[in-house]
Amino acid sequence: MNTIADYMTNDTKLPPYLPFPRFLLGADLAQATKMVYAVLLDRAQLSQANGWADNSNQIYIVFPIVEIANAIDRSPMTVKNALNELEAAGLIERQRRGQSLPNRIYVKIPDGQDIVRLTDKKLSVRGKENCPSDGQKTVLEMDRKLSTNNLTSNPNKNHLKGVSARTRARGRYQNVLLTDTELSELQAELPNLWQQYVERLSEYMASTGKTYKNHAATIRRWAAEDRRKGGIPDYSYMEGESL
Repeated sequence: MNTIADYMTNDTKLPPYLPFPRFLLGADLAQATKMVYAVLLDRAQLSQANGWADNSNQIYIVFPIVEIANAIDRSPMTVKNALNELEAAGLIERQRRGQSLPNRIYVKIPDGQDIVRLTDKKLSVRGKENCPSDGQKTVLEMDRKLSTNNLTSNPNKNHLKGVSARTRARGRYQNVLLTDTELSELQAELPNLWQQYVERLSEYMASTGKTYKNHAATIRRWAAEDRRKGGIPDYSYMEGESL
């Protein structure tokens, strides 16, 4: 049986809660990414109280990925993807401190102009897929479902046989195979770079004749190698295996 204590009154104290900025409600970010930002913002308030600031008086937090994952009950990979998306959106900045030490994380508060950019879905990364780039075919052509005839009519696409009808051919040469789910994940992981990697992979396979078992995995590997080297690698030397 419910009691009066179950309902809010003028004297009711709220349970502990996370700060969740209103701009996040309309931000074109993954739900997990919004949750991670709220957790980081909450931790930043603790850093403020404890005086955790660098020489420039900028507040930072130290919050290992595993601990963030435990806090939001998600996997470490989900947290990594969320941190990448937050950094690409300009909402955090990470400072590496050494091989065995967790990064310093600076939580940023967007101004009015940045909030408009984050909440304007017409200008978002996900919306860019609807705009064909120079030399690309239109999105209707890129996103068409592959029928059996499409898979076998071109002798250069024999390796596409058996691909699920839900897989869509992408890239200038229509040879990068990604499901809608894979594309959505890549957009979240590489919000400013996913289309560049799709086009690079398309051009590389068309020019070399190489094929790969999983194009999404190949793009992730290239992106990881880019981050490790700190630049754009020569893919012709990096990708030695032909599967």
